[in-house]
Amino acid sequence: MPRNRDFLKSFCATGILLLAFMGFYGTAYAGTESINAFNAHIRIQKNGQILVTETITYDFGSNERHGIFRDIPLTAKDGPELVVNVSEVRDEQGQPHPYSSSVTNQVFHIKIGDPDVLISGTKTYVISYQAYNAIRTFDDHDELYWNVTGNQWKVAIGNARAVIELPDSRMADIATDCFTGPAGSTGKQCTAGRNGGTVNYAATQALSAGEGLTVVLGMPLGFIENIYVPPPSDQSSSLPWRNFPMILFPIIIVSFVVVVKITSHGGWGAKTKPKPVIPSELEGQPMVVEYNPPDGLPPIEIGTLLDRRVDITDMSSVIMDLAVRGYLKIRYTTRQIKFWPDKKDFELIKLKGAAGLMHPAEKIMFDFLFQGRDGVTLSDLGKPETKFQTTIKQVQKETEEHLREEGYFDKTVKEKPGKLIGSLVIGGILISMFFPPFILVVLVVSVGLGIVISRQAKKLTPQGVATLGKILGFREFLQLTEKDKLELLNAPELRPEIFEKFLPYAMVLGVEEKWAKKFEGIYHNAPAWYEDPTRPTFNSYVLMHNLSAFDSSFNRVFNITSPRSSSGFSGGSSGGGSGGGGGGSW
Repeated sequence: MPRNRDFLKSFCATGILLLAFMGFYGTAYAGTESINAFNAHIRIQKNGQILVTETITYDFGSNERHGIFRDIPLTAKDGPELVVNVSEVRDEQGQPHPYSSSVTNQVFHIKIGDPDVLISGTKTYVISYQAYNAIRTFDDHDELYWNVTGNQWKVAIGNARAVIELPDSRMADIATDCFTGPAGSTGKQCTAGRNGGTVNYAATQALSAGEGLTVVLGMPLGFIENIYVPPPSDQSSSLPWRNFPMILFPIIIVSFVVVVKITSHGGWGAKTKPKPVIPSELEGQPMVVEYNPPDGLPPIEIGTLLDRRVDITDMSSVIMDLAVRGYLKIRYTTRQIKFWPDKKDFELIKLKGAAGLMHPAEKIMFDFLFQGRDGVTLSDLGKPETKFQTTIKQVQKETEEHLREEGYFDKTVKEKPGKLIGSLVIGGILISMFFPPFILVVLVVSVGLGIVISRQAKKLTPQGVATLGKILGFREFLQLTEKDKLELLNAPELRPEIFEKFLPYAMVLGVEEKWAKKFEGIYHNAPAWYEDPTRPTFNSYVLMHNLSAFDSSFNRVFNITSPRSSSGFSGGSSGGGSGGGGGGSW
């Protein structure tokens, strides 16, 4: 027993000495190595992706090492999970460095260097990677809250800088902040300033081991279509996913996003001019000008039949049409809203009850806007508690179903294209994980089938084709601007009430500017259903542009993601946000 006790004492003493030596070695290693400069260039894409290039000048001193490693956490306690893909690693001359990448415990690990080669002195590593889900969207702005250097380097950083390239150089009203020090520190030994289309950040003093630089950039809504890219089901998985040629990874992501966006709400969110989808039955057929919407269809259904999709302008036309018909008033507010598109907010004021509303979309929208209240602003609708996007999806579904029940869309198509296409793509990706050579074939076939099924689900009946022909004739009337041609066609007299009545139709048909041009010199007074205290004069162009601004704000409200992330402007600190991590030598 005493002998065993002596052995344990000896073993523990040896362990303590070994740990002490390791600690001394680690301290000595950290003290003899350093990062001379850590420069990051971040380019924000309009789809919310960021392209990051980190230039790290690492001084190994006299130590002989193989290279460095860089760790980037994929998760953050206050933000969405990142999806990261390395493009390349090179030196300052553009020559490639050997590297490998892997994911372990939700940390993206980049190991740079040759295990058969030892190096010392100063080396430069230029790491380029893409990160998805780094942009955080709030109800009043988009934000990049990014831990540039990370706070887990065991060496000091002599100089830390970051340059962020804006998605649009015309962007105004940006907001900036930055933090330095250990994780959790609110120290601001840093500067931030805009220079044209870029924003420059710099730490004003060297960073000790464990300290880092974190930056915050706030951008007005409307410049980024912040697409969320779902991460692989298990980023720590040992499935063949990790062994794919990395160039195929963005192809998978882009294909998935394309299909989701095509089959979700029929568009990319940002307002675009509608493009008519012409069936073969109408190709080459003569067009007959129509002076009224066919079958008395509301604007939302006219816009849907035109291009076979219920886009956001179609949905905002419901509100405009309700205003024209006296159910509500649209008032432009003079309240300045930071980060709101063009700073234009609109108040919707209830004028009368919902009696007389027949179309499902009208009932859903009116009840949503005025249930338990007599007015609401568009900016209020962007708040997550309003469940605005749920209402929009309901309007979309009911509109398509109503067109089907009324005989315009083919009722025999029973598939649910969104779910079916999603299953096709996910199935294709899963198959490709085990059979990588077939990945491109599977993805192309999945996307192709998805588009075909989506279009088939909204196939026009003969009645729908005939009505679309009349819609095109009505569109022709709205955009004709030659006075003598209108007289030749025996068109109705251009009166102010006709301009107002058909303006929502002109917008869903994409000809609002030409429709407004018809009424130059005719339309001078603001309608009772619209109020703008900032306009000393009023004409057809003013109303058209104001309603276009309303439509744009409506688009932005729909595309706002419910904020689940924290903002760097409230409670921000060094080490906060996404990105970060650290690294060292090996």
